[in-house]
Amino acid sequence: MLRSVAAAQAGVETEADRREVLTTVGVAAFVWLVFSSAWPLLPLRWLVTLVHEAGHALVATLVGGHVASVTMNEHGGGLTYWSYEGEVPTLRLILVASAGYVGTAVVGGVLLELATQVRRGRVAVLVLAALIAAIGLAWVPWNTAPDGLAAQVSGSSSGDGRFTTFFCVAAVAVLLVLAAVRWDRLRRTVVLAMATILCFASIDDLRTVLDISSRGGHSDAAIAAEATPLSSWMWSAIWLLLGAIACGLGLWAALGNDDAAAKSRPGSSTA
Repeated sequence: MLRSVAAAQAGVETEADRREVLTTVGVAAFVWLVFSSAWPLLPLRWLVTLVHEAGHALVATLVGGHVASVTMNEHGGGLTYWSYEGEVPTLRLILVASAGYVGTAVVGGVLLELATQVRRGRVAVLVLAALIAAIGLAWVPWNTAPDGLAAQVSGSSSGDGRFTTFFCVAAVAVLLVLAAVRWDRLRRTVVLAMATILCFASIDDLRTVLDISSRGGHSDAAIAAEATPLSSWMWSAIWLLLGAIACGLGLWAALGNDDAAAKSRPGSSTA
């Protein structure tokens, strides 16, 4: 693709081209898959966990449940406590259980598409900041008292509420700064990287859940399996497929933005 010569000489930022999108996505995916356990990437792991738990909380609220708390810990584990008046209908239980992994992939796919255009990239950052602030205000308590098997598996403790609150405040501050800077390419690269990590983390985590499920361990898939004829590994496979589709559609839309932008740019052509 040849960009407008006038725009390039003037230093005007344009939408991301196909090469930039694929390069950023590829590098971010490689870094996450190889170094996801490294401590410098812990803030991104915390973001993935927060989005995952918020997915459970949002759908639980939408199906008529009451969310008591959403928390995560410094190790990357998370826990959402919610309740429903009376016995939880099977379909609603499945929707809530599915919302963590699938919801994370959907958020990643949407961010992939939004990141590729200058104005919408800034909008994506502001929307993400607003969502994190809303999660912190609506569902994150200052004090928690986690118990039970879920708390043991997730590594939750009484200080998780404070830790989650501090993370929400820090994340919102960083995102607001990112939205305010005039470096459009930097902002676009960061959003593309975050979107890619959300996508790959949801898919990679489900590979772990598949292993846990095959050994009968506790997981979101086990919760869905208890209410349905499908086994936990089947639910993990279904969520893995849905997550891959959501992320694939987001990447496809992001690459499609490049084609549309190329046709609308004056003085540009494709080859």
